[in-house]
Amino acid sequence: MPLVAQVRFSSPLPQLDKEFDYLVPDELQNQIGFGHLVEVPFGLGGKLKTGVVCGIAIDDNPREKLLSIQEVISALPVFTEGQMNLCVAVAERQAGAVGELLSVSIPKRYQRAEAKFENTHASFISVEAAEDATLLSSLQKNQKVYFQPKFLDGSSVAPDWALQIVYACLDQFASGKSSLVVLPDFAELARFERALEHLSATSTGIRHTSSETGSNRYLNHLTAITRVGINYGLRGAAFAPAKNLGLIAIWDDGDESHIEQTAPYWNSREVLLQRAELEQTKLVIASHSPSAEVIRLIDIGYLKHIESIQEPANVVITDLSDRLDAQTFALISTLLSSGKPVLLQIANAGWATALVCVSCKEVRSCPTCAGPVWVDPSGKIRCRSCKLQLELSTCTCGKSSTRPTRLGASAIAKQMERSFPNATVVHSNGENRITSIKSHALLVVATPGAEPEVEGGYSCVLIADAPSMVGSPRLRALEQSLSKWANAISLASSDSTVIFVGLRDDLAQQMKSLAFHEAVQEDYKDREDLGLPPITRLASIISSNPVDHQKLLDAVAESVPSDKVRMLGVTQPNTLVLDFAYSFGIELANILKSLTVKLTASSKSKKPGERVYRINMDDGKVI
Repeated sequence: MPLVAQVRFSSPLPQLDKEFDYLVPDELQNQIGFGHLVEVPFGLGGKLKTGVVCGIAIDDNPREKLLSIQEVISALPVFTEGQMNLCVAVAERQAGAVGELLSVSIPKRYQRAEAKFENTHASFISVEAAEDATLLSSLQKNQKVYFQPKFLDGSSVAPDWALQIVYACLDQFASGKSSLVVLPDFAELARFERALEHLSATSTGIRHTSSETGSNRYLNHLTAITRVGINYGLRGAAFAPAKNLGLIAIWDDGDESHIEQTAPYWNSREVLLQRAELEQTKLVIASHSPSAEVIRLIDIGYLKHIESIQEPANVVITDLSDRLDAQTFALISTLLSSGKPVLLQIANAGWATALVCVSCKEVRSCPTCAGPVWVDPSGKIRCRSCKLQLELSTCTCGKSSTRPTRLGASAIAKQMERSFPNATVVHSNGENRITSIKSHALLVVATPGAEPEVEGGYSCVLIADAPSMVGSPRLRALEQSLSKWANAISLASSDSTVIFVGLRDDLAQQMKSLAFHEAVQEDYKDREDLGLPPITRLASIISSNPVDHQKLLDAVAESVPSDKVRMLGVTQPNTLVLDFAYSFGIELANILKSLTVKLTASSKSKKPGERVYRINMDDGKVI
């Protein structure tokens, strides 16, 4: 009985983005199945290449000279049909290649891990009912929800969001179903693991992260294929296998860590939305402050909005005259004298956020790209755009001396050391991040996203640069600022004081009651009126050179219907930006992929190994 296997290869090359047929020899027919790694001859020289079996069919009349599989490498399947369906769907949406996603979906094989692997089943775990079962109760009535957990739970063993998601996962586990939880970074992953431990559910957890040893990562991958459990990890875990998947959850979907920085530039949220539809699972998107995309999904009735009961917060709005006015300074001094911790969030790292000429007050810029300059944590002048270290020339007025317009976190930390000599001043930023610290007379100066947890929660959280954060000239400035504020505030104790410096008008009133959902919703409505994302989607195509870029412009103008797609022109060198409706996304992705493959093949400017065109179907940085 002739068997033919369809084999795919892990590769971004468009010419390999398809299934290749290979004859299965009689002696291998009992050893091979969907998801097995195999070694096959490939190319003119017949050199052996590793691929994954994505289908097997009986073929009574296989074509002549069909090459045969040489060896089955993996004794166990390493890829599931669910993963395959997801890779195909994501590649189609993102105008990418399935082969680009195989490396995310299948970790490196370790023979020792296969020998160690046992097809085990996690034992049933009985847990007491949650004191606050807001999420679990909602999932019993709704298939897809957006969940806002409690604020000010910094004194808890584990955050409210983590405990609530674990309870929901355990409910699925009790009914024989797996769950999948995707987190933005290792700090949040550690908090989720604390919740698993607190609920005695660690044995059900299956961790999928690149920080694991290669052998452990592969072993966890095999376990997830064969055992029901709580699967969790960072961005790449969105493609992890999960046996009998019943629930998908993502925490803080608006965090930029959820965006893959290499082709095909997928986003965890969008991948999981596709996966929930493909595998017909329950879906939870949870965060302290919603993303604009979540507001849209609520607005169209796709998600049900639920939230835990929030405790009233003591919120103070100060004037913009200084980051620390007299009253705020006195409060911090009192708290530190009482041995209580304080968090000071500063928008930018380094010593200075910008430099001006001491004589004419002109803002200095990069002589190479004209981008803004700043002084980094090491004291060196750098460009924020091209990242180059600079030696500034004389200003147009002839003077060379500069002064900072606003101090960065490094400088503020030094100031605080002088202002509060009896307290411990800790500086945490993206490059030198502290994740947790014990409570005492502690003043933490941190950049957004780098705020450490403190035992018992902060007694005061000061958002020092609120106006400059929301005033940034980016479409998502307000949305992202709100998220960063909310996450910092969530580290506070229940009786803490939250201080916003310099907020005005409606936003000040909304933050008085920590109404983050209301603030993002208002921002979303403004975008809706203007037809800006996420009302529509924005795609960018970057060309490697001007000649091929002009060919792209001509081809797109000829092939893309102007009534469905707007060409927004070039916002950066050799970059075309397109605005389009969600309903036209798949069709546009297919058009762009086909065009760029043809143009690449005919390019006379292409260098060996060069990728002439890079397509990003959801580019959040072009406006």
